[in-house]
Amino acid sequence: MEICTRSYRPRKPEASPLFRLVSQHVDEFLRVYDERFAKEHGPLRPAVERVLRGFIRCGIPRHGFARVLCDTCRVTYAVPFSCRTRSFCPSCEKKRALLWAEWVRGELLEAVAHRHVVFTIPRLLRPLFRRRRELLSELGHAAAAAIAALMQEALGARVTPGVVVCVATAGDLAQWHPHGHVLTTDGAHSEDGAFHPIEQWDDQRLMKLFREHLLARLVERRAISEVLVAKLTTWRHPGFSAFVGRPIAPEDKAKIEDIAAYLVKPPVSLEKLVYLDGEKAVLYRSKRMNPGLGRNFEAMDPLEWLARMVDHIPDPGKHRTLRYGVYSNRARGAGEPKEPGEEAAPKRKRCTASWARLIHKV
Repeated sequence: MEICTRSYRPRKPEASPLFRLVSQHVDEFLRVYDERFAKEHGPLRPAVERVLRGFIRCGIPRHGFARVLCDTCRVTYAVPFSCRTRSFCPSCEKKRALLWAEWVRGELLEAVAHRHVVFTIPRLLRPLFRRRRELLSELGHAAAAAIAALMQEALGARVTPGVVVCVATAGDLAQWHPHGHVLTTDGAHSEDGAFHPIEQWDDQRLMKLFREHLLARLVERRAISEVLVAKLTTWRHPGFSAFVGRPIAPEDKAKIEDIAAYLVKPPVSLEKLVYLDGEKAVLYRSKRMNPGLGRNFEAMDPLEWLARMVDHIPDPGKHRTLRYGVYSNRARGAGEPKEPGEEAAPKRKRCTASWARLIHKV
């Protein structure tokens, strides 16, 4: 009989501080939300209760499981069902991020250098995106437009970059901090398909282009006034920023996959979270000092912490990952006409969601 060297070690969700926090306080949180948190965080959205209830069933065998048979040793395992919620459950989000990163590295990106770019906005504008969540996509549109405009100026030709934008809403201490993480080609493609690398990135110019495009789109959506735009553009410290990372070589597949997974990382890290059950207090720590707070941690009661966490749950059907330029669906061949009699090409599928492989990577 062949001996199997693999073994399945199920996680223990009930031992997680996040599980204890949610399971102990979810009912009270939903009951007092309108009174305590609606004014600052907006009305309670239907997705919030569904995600919280689903999370406290995630990974618990009594709520359902699948029986898995090992082909080598013929031993069966009971694998509990996952909640598969978005931007809340660290376990489900980690698996989703790894699978997406594999697809980006293996099927989406061209064999050219890429860069990681981060766009941020002033504190004054951040509450606007919480009140009107449909505006979050404007961050992605403005980021892609700014990069395309910078490429046009730098290369002096009609070129198209490949841009993947992930709109994030959580800061280092899980506070409401909408910003954009971008994975972009380190150059652009001309109309003949040739790739032209960009020699120098001007981050100040990129920031101004991003600010210009975002403010124009917000005015068009009647979210802000021209008076506020004039005020924001005359500040000595603009509040907007654009960080451009170092180039990533196409052969550095591990680095590309790490950056792609970072772009869609969950808003909350269990390594930073401390839940003091007896004292009913939550501590969330960071390695970096927060300049606004003057410290590297936040302390609050469990209900306040839950209100902060559910801010980052997206509404159903609202995409946080957007693709532009040569990485858009249209540019990659969606809807291309076929020659008469030509068979349809097989659709490209995402990497196989191998449960064992993803668990090993996690």
